[in-house]
Amino acid sequence: MFILSQAYDPHASALAWALRRNGVPYRFNPSLRVDGDTRFSILLGGTEDHTTIDAIDGANIRSVWYRRPAFPEAGLCQEADRAFIEGQWKCLQRSVFDAADQLLPALWVNRPRAAEQAESKLVQLQAARASGLRIPDTVIGNHAPDVAALIRRWGKIVFKTFYPQNWQSSSKGLTYRMSVVPLDATSELPEPAIAMSPGIYQRYIDKAFDVRVTMIGCKLFAIKLRKASGDAYFDWRAHYDDEDMHTELFEVDAWLEAKLRETMKRLGIVFGCIDLVVDRNGDIYFLEVNQAGQFLFVEEVIPDITILRAMAAMLSAGKVDYSLNDCVDLKLSDYLAGDEYREIGSVPRNVGHQIAIES
Repeated sequence: MFILSQAYDPHASALAWALRRNGVPYRFNPSLRVDGDTRFSILLGGTEDHTTIDAIDGANIRSVWYRRPAFPEAGLCQEADRAFIEGQWKCLQRSVFDAADQLLPALWVNRPRAAEQAESKLVQLQAARASGLRIPDTVIGNHAPDVAALIRRWGKIVFKTFYPQNWQSSSKGLTYRMSVVPLDATSELPEPAIAMSPGIYQRYIDKAFDVRVTMIGCKLFAIKLRKASGDAYFDWRAHYDDEDMHTELFEVDAWLEAKLRETMKRLGIVFGCIDLVVDRNGDIYFLEVNQAGQFLFVEEVIPDITILRAMAAMLSAGKVDYSLNDCVDLKLSDYLAGDEYREIGSVPRNVGHQIAIES
């Protein structure tokens, strides 16, 4: 199988460790081009195609994890030729990803075209609504009157960015991250400021707790997240490793599971991390799905959820209707206690260019 990700990604490293424990051979590449020795060939015949990657028959590849691939780099070459060579490799990689099903007829987690489309928050919300899930009233764009109308209707809303952004304070040396921001009638929202940068504005849900559902093929794993005091976090992602964070299993009933699976089907993806909120009346709202989201923390906070084994089992089997028995019994805690994880943890996270980043 293939893992397309940066080598320092802890999730990809953990899966590589699990696949070794399961006796499954794999290739771990940041892109289709690793170095100057990379050889890649696509043969287009009269009736069929054939792909060879460094002497490996593409037809024998069981699965591909399209985790967070990088753009190919030219490596050692004349500087005057670098842009051209990298452009050639980028075009080849894009062609392979666009024709993934035909060139590498394996289980793609997820198919590149579907993965790219599923990154769109607008597409996600439309898919969830079409599947019968509730979504918060939402304004996407930079039209101030519509934002003001949303505030008048609901009193309190939240602002979200499309793209993650950090700022470094030169005076304090602190890093500030743009996250979810609450807005209401008292907020200063000048029209030029809203017009300058589009964003996502949503009705604020007075929630009782958050739910994180990780869909891995035929299986789903759901947990409830809230404060130990019983209150809900405004944004739990900034607090998931706090001592005050309380997590427990969440039971997904048949109705909700069917709606979530329909949403995934509409998006064309087989893996995703879905964020839901439950309000004070027990109504469930869909917020988003991250097709390349973080999922190992689920097993870290609730060790009985063998989510690493599930992902390894699906990739090992090369099919979505896998069994946990497709992978040997293994635990995330064993990986976290090893030298490999400690080495990964020491590498800076801002190296390289990633295609999909969870915001």
